[in-house]
Amino acid sequence: MVDLGGWIHGGWGWLGVAAQEAAGAAAGSAATAPDFPFWQHLIRVVAVLSGMLGVLILGLYLWKRSGALRSKGVSPLIQVLATHYLAPKKALILVAVGKERLLLASAGEHLHLVTSLAPEAAAAPAATPSLGLPPNNEKEGHG
Repeated sequence: MVDLGGWIHGGWGWLGVAAQEAAGAAAGSAATAPDFPFWQHLIRVVAVLSGMLGVLILGLYLWKRSGALRSKGVSPLIQVLATHYLAPKKALILVAVGKERLLLASAGEHLHLVTSLAPEAAAAPAATPSLGLPPNNEKEGHG
């Protein structure tokens, strides 16, 4: 048993032997290497554990990307097609529910329906929506 400042280490014989060898090597000659190269083994263990963790993370990432968790042949009923952030906690969200498209406004904890757009089948032939100017209002002066 080794008594170090009131702490008694009885079961760690290899630690006491390593400490004695290190003290003997420091007192004797510095050319002799210890029998248990602690730092080499520590670096090897850390490298192997890091490699295993990296392989695990890569495998989970590839499994998630492959879509193995999704059900096959069934499309989700509700799909988020696009999200445009206007400000913090404020966004416009384009959602497809079945064949209908909805434009929603999200502000904080509130969600509002802005408008219902043309069904997906009718909107498919038109590649780009026409963005025309709104008609002139009678209250605006015509000069």
